[in-house]
Amino acid sequence: MIFNERKALLIGTYGLIHAIVDLCCAAMLFSFLGKVEIMFLLQLAIIYNSLAFGLQFVFGFAADKFKRYDGFAIFGCLLLILGIFLYKSPLAAMIVMGVGNALFHVGGGVIALEAGNGRAKLSGLFVAPGAVGLFLGTLLSSVKGFNTIWLSFLPLIGIALMLFITPRNEVQKIYKNEAKTPVYIAIVLLILISICIRSFVGLGYDFAAKNSMPMLFTFVFAIALGKAVGGFLADKFGMYNVAVIGLLLSIPLLKYGFVPQLAILGMFFFNLTMPITMTALANMMPKFKGFSFGLTTLALLIGYLPVIAEYKVSQSMLFFEILFASVIVTAISLKLYEKLFHRP
Repeated sequence: MIFNERKALLIGTYGLIHAIVDLCCAAMLFSFLGKVEIMFLLQLAIIYNSLAFGLQFVFGFAADKFKRYDGFAIFGCLLLILGIFLYKSPLAAMIVMGVGNALFHVGGGVIALEAGNGRAKLSGLFVAPGAVGLFLGTLLSSVKGFNTIWLSFLPLIGIALMLFITPRNEVQKIYKNEAKTPVYIAIVLLILISICIRSFVGLGYDFAAKNSMPMLFTFVFAIALGKAVGGFLADKFGMYNVAVIGLLLSIPLLKYGFVPQLAILGMFFFNLTMPITMTALANMMPKFKGFSFGLTTLALLIGYLPVIAEYKVSQSMLFFEILFASVIVTAISLKLYEKLFHRP
């Protein structure tokens, strides 16, 4: 695949809008801090995340039928604007924004996957800005005098950009041979389990220097950079090699993350797998990329459940075992995947 100017503009645009969407959602959610009871805020976060991550496989399946992924992304941004104007009703606002977030991610995610034509670099570039958007949105909500109404201009800009640039459908059959159904299902399940573990570790990791804004921003940037770089490395050196080596390198760094610099480097290596698993699953379902993308976010939601219950992975006696399980599950799934499917 040639990384031409059109694709660079396409993914750059959708990556930027991804950051905008996550920024708006995070800023809106945390703008209610101090305005509602803390337990209600926690409930809002759970409801929002359940909708934003849990609905994507449903919307993805629908988007695969209509084949208008850009339309789903645009409609998602319209719902964000509606949610922002519902700021006087926190529950209604976060429900609408959760649905809008899910719609955008499905549309934008599949556009990145199709532009990548089976390779991982573009999906990584689309996913990476989300972490930065979430961080900036959380930060913005704490600014004194912040008015959420002004957020509505950001999705509007996103819509204008999406109307300006039109993606092309680039469907490609990736199968090397038809895998037997039990093996096929096993690969899919193992990939999803690896995503669950990554979600649990990433969201439940207790960063030692979280009270230092420069260090916290560096930590978030390392997550985003890992996701962006992972796809490029996988296309050059192979999905299996990059994912397994990256996870193995992350284990000691994350375990001894009481030194913030080690944790930052460890989280970079740990997130190299993000575009790899997403692309591999999409390649296994070339006609249902929206559904496959939604399955990955459903797995992220499942991995988030222990974190909601306040179970921190870095406090677990099974920390090493959890990380090694991630390596084993990822290694088996990708080794089987590379044996059965073409490397685009």
